Amino acid sequence: MTFFRRPRRRPALPEEVRRLLGLPGPARVLAWSPLVGGGWAAATPAGLHALLPSGALVDRPWTDVQHAAWERDSRMLAVWWVGARQPTPLEVAEGSFLPEVVHERVRASVVLARDVEVAAGRAVWVALRRAADGTLSTQAVPARGVRLDDPQVAAAVARARAELRDAAGDAAGEEAGYDAGGGAVAG
Repeated sequence: MTFFRRPRRRPALPEEVRRLLGLPGPARVLAWSPLVGGGWAAATPAGLHALLPSGALVDRPWTDVQHAAWERDSRMLAVWWVGARQPTPLEVAEGSFLPEVVHERVRASVVLARDVEVAAGRAVWVALRRAADGTLSTQAVPARGVRLDDPQVAAAVARARAELRDAAGDAAGEEAGYDAGGGAVAG
């Protein structure tokens, strides 16, 4: 009698699909799914790769994902990119672990974050993010109607960026490399 079963291993991403997504041979695939309507999506340690039903190719690092939302009943994973107002919809096949992996990878890329109140109850989301190669960068994502080039907003964002870098510690920036100005996005 066996008390412990080894989990069933998921099949590997087909080689033809790896080529369609532009994944190099040794790239590790964490989760993948065919998309309803045609196309494929795959999560690697570096980012999200997808060939959408429209034929568009997505190849973006996790640090480009502002957030993602999963709707179980429709099997729709919506991915919002930093600086974009419209999400990329991915309707995944039954049984895929892609939504869980996307959630985990996006969360893992955020080292520290805070909302900075700027005016009239509006805010800028300021984050310190870690890329797959360990590089740290900051991002500022304004709420609708907030302009990052407004001098008061720019000053508040600069203070928040400095505070996040300080909170992460100098060692984090020295070890991983640091792009102190990266990711300021107007929109």
